[in-house]
Amino acid sequence: MPFEMLNNDISVHAETIPVGAGEGKKVLVGLNVKSTFTTDETVDFEWEIIKKSDGSKIPVEYLGHATKVRGKLTIPGENERILYASFSMPEDDVSIRLAVNKDGTSPEEKYLGNNVFESEIKFVESIFEYGEYDIPYNALSRDLRFNLSQRYSVADLGSPRGRWSGSITGVFRVLRSPMDGLFRKYSEQNNPSINGSRSRVERNPIINTTIERKDFGDDPVGKKWLDRDPSSPVVRSGKFFSDGYIEGLDVYECGFEDCLLCPHSSFKTAPFNDVTKELTFNVYVYNGMRNIPEPRFKNEIENNRTDSLNKKMYWASEPHIFKVVRWMCHINSEGKEVNFRPVDGRYERKFIQQNSGDIQIKIKSPMEKEYQQAREAARNGINKKDLYNKAVFPTDIDLQRFDYPIKSGYYFNPAGTYSFKVETVTYKPVIADTQEHKDIVNAIINSFNYETDLMYINNDKEAVNIKGELLAQRGNSFSTRPGRLTAQDNIGINGIELVTVLDRNRDGSRYTKKVEEIYHEETSGGNTHQYWKMVMEGYAESNTLGSRDNYKYREYVKPGQKMYKITETTEVDIIINKDNINTFTHAHMPDGEYYIRVWMDNIDLGSSTHKYKSLGILSGALLDKMEITVKGSMYDD
Repeated sequence: MPFEMLNNDISVHAETIPVGAGEGKKVLVGLNVKSTFTTDETVDFEWEIIKKSDGSKIPVEYLGHATKVRGKLTIPGENERILYASFSMPEDDVSIRLAVNKDGTSPEEKYLGNNVFESEIKFVESIFEYGEYDIPYNALSRDLRFNLSQRYSVADLGSPRGRWSGSITGVFRVLRSPMDGLFRKYSEQNNPSINGSRSRVERNPIINTTIERKDFGDDPVGKKWLDRDPSSPVVRSGKFFSDGYIEGLDVYECGFEDCLLCPHSSFKTAPFNDVTKELTFNVYVYNGMRNIPEPRFKNEIENNRTDSLNKKMYWASEPHIFKVVRWMCHINSEGKEVNFRPVDGRYERKFIQQNSGDIQIKIKSPMEKEYQQAREAARNGINKKDLYNKAVFPTDIDLQRFDYPIKSGYYFNPAGTYSFKVETVTYKPVIADTQEHKDIVNAIINSFNYETDLMYINNDKEAVNIKGELLAQRGNSFSTRPGRLTAQDNIGINGIELVTVLDRNRDGSRYTKKVEEIYHEETSGGNTHQYWKMVMEGYAESNTLGSRDNYKYREYVKPGQKMYKITETTEVDIIINKDNINTFTHAHMPDGEYYIRVWMDNIDLGSSTHKYKSLGILSGALLDKMEITVKGSMYDD
């Protein structure tokens, strides 16, 4: 598009130029070189950017349509070219000069008043200030309120070449170093937005902020405690920076009487004085001692032998972690301690006491008793069926020399009842049934075994063991394969439940629990059990009273926590074939000696997740046994 101004003219105009800049700030000057020639013209140009005080040159990067300090510039007909100069502001005013075809000879021009552009960028002084604050041992935070600087930061556009068009706008920002991370709850006052007619603007906002202990690596509230020499504070510094500018559009007449585009406009900016305010903080830290000596307790199993049915376990309780609090405060902007609050201690403490487990095993109804009626009937030659309620023993006189003779093919029902009682004493922060007690009871239940190598016949006329597993045929008979039943694997021949556990799951009255609270109060001087004071800091009972005297540090049990002595008792019966369902031996079971054995396995406490795992092996016990003699079969009768 052709320019509506005097033909055959080269002119230089400001595209963008700041009025001033602070030391080290990046400055970008943009100048527009226009041509009204109808043909492309190549002209000479030369930049001059120097310090005003001594005329020395400064490093400059040239950008745009020409990237050198001087040279040739080709301007298309009736068009323009943009030249930029970028540099870092020195601690001095800077003079800017760009001359284009300054002699007006190549190409030939009649008017040279617009061939040279000159301007000046003012050095804007920066403001540096310092301050120092302490945060004592028992303070979580401190409020601060202060002016950003002791004097105003000023931005001044100066006077326009012509007049200001529209409002003077801009911004004054207070910045915090992202590396500091110190200034919390930040707010400003007395820093309104900039939109008015004044070309000189002053700012010095009031800063409100909070310094928090956690930003110094010590965060009791966040459960991140710093372990540090209390005589040596944590020292950190933080900085505030200001950054801002104002800007306006300068509309002016160029003075060239034949210029048809007047008035011209130039966009100007002016920075505020940069403010750097550095504050140093000394945070004093004491978060308690790491360890308080723990009392010693028994760790053993009494009567831990296979021939003993009564055993007593002793072990130290789980180190029940409990939280402690200390009282800490906030310091307001006037330097007063306010808003005391309980805060978790640097170290959680451990409540430990003597746990115990008493195990009493009884053979409630041994096999000898279960089969006694039938055996006595056979020994006395009585063939009355109702006397043979559990098994059929032969009345043959020659077989009475054996303890428990049978003939194959008749029923021989598994039988027996075994019981045990477990009483545990544990210390817990909750009154719920304890897993230790449950696991000990369940481990004893699961250690139960009933095993026999007698051969049986199932409903499908197959030879099986007591567990219902098929027996391999060997000639006219079968191979022996012992069958073992447990509380967990309790289904035997023909799907019969042959091992039945009567515990709290079947009868709630088999379990009892007694709960006694270990008392405490959270207030100073309250009624707290000695057990607590012995494991908390700041008390004579734990020999740590100096912590209270020197650092105002004393621990209290955090509210809402409890500790209880829990005594639990469970009684369990394990019944073999509780419904006395007939189980028939196989008619082709070979003559010979067979066995029935009932026992409890060793229990590997070491595989437990509980503290009593240190006790190792809890020995098992043989509960019952019986030798069965097979002589002949039902086909002999």
